[in-house]
Amino acid sequence: MRQILLLLFIAISINGCSLLYSYSDNLPQRLDQLTAEKKFNTALNTIEHIKPSHKDYRLIQKKKIVIRNKMNVYEKNAIDKSSQLARQGYWLKALETLDNVAENILETQKIDAQRKKLLAERKKVISGYENDILYSQAKSLADKMGLYKKIKRTVSMSEDNQLDIDEFDELRQETSMRLVQRSEQQFKAGRYDNALTTVNLALKLKPDEDITEELNNIKERVTKATKLKKLSYIKKVKTLLSKLSQGYSHAILKETKETITWLNTIKGNEKEYVKLIAKLKKHLANGVKENFQAARKLYSEGKTQEALSIWLDLKELDPNHPKLDSHIERAQKVLIKLKELSNKPKK
Repeated sequence: MRQILLLLFIAISINGCSLLYSYSDNLPQRLDQLTAEKKFNTALNTIEHIKPSHKDYRLIQKKKIVIRNKMNVYEKNAIDKSSQLARQGYWLKALETLDNVAENILETQKIDAQRKKLLAERKKVISGYENDILYSQAKSLADKMGLYKKIKRTVSMSEDNQLDIDEFDELRQETSMRLVQRSEQQFKAGRYDNALTTVNLALKLKPDEDITEELNNIKERVTKATKLKKLSYIKKVKTLLSKLSQGYSHAILKETKETITWLNTIKGNEKEYVKLIAKLKKHLANGVKENFQAARKLYSEGKTQEALSIWLDLKELDPNHPKLDSHIERAQKVLIKLKELSNKPKK
């Protein structure tokens, strides 16, 4: 009797009664049931207690492979589903999906990594929501500034009224202070345009002198950092232009295209950026033309593979080039034909 009680105690202590299940007469069917219920960890832990002397040992070892494969698919599907839910904005459901799966599998490293990734992404989303609410509130207060100036010229603070002048001023100061904190965060993160927008919005609320001084200080630092950043960008592009003046290798042309894309994302109303983009585009067009002609010359000399390699590189740089597709197709046909001829047995 004591032995039976001891066995039951141990079984309950080991991961979902795995040891107890291992003594079941219909163990293969029990494993199938656990698998169907997605309790993969319990099923696999149960198998670990099976000795080679068990009558169904070979069958159970085969089932072990099947269970592991199903567990891996279950895990992958959960990760994919959590990503999909997150993209749709169902963050809590996404995290809940991962937590449910973690309870039923052996190793949770991939699930833990996905959860960490989603939590980091969700933090950014929450920050964005907070930002939207703060900006919306600040804009609403700014829109009411003119109205409350009229009220203050009409109603004294001591009068009993329902216009909430003191509450408006308190909320205006509090919102201004929160905007100071947000602009400081944006500045430290290098998001200078956002920081400047936030500062200007806060200044519209006409905060007290201390807050205004802080805002102007941030504005001054943002302006200085923006200028330094611009000088750095211009220097980088001018270095690239200098390289382009020396030749149009594929690597340089690829860097040029990437730089054009990057400049387009930051140019805003900066005329200097627009001029640099125009210069880079001109070099890119000249480089594509020059390399295209060089490849044609190689092709005419019978160097088909070298010509094809250049045309394929150019396709990456200029997908809409009017002549590339036909030249690539022609070169590929020639190479196929040459290969067929070289493999043809000699008489």
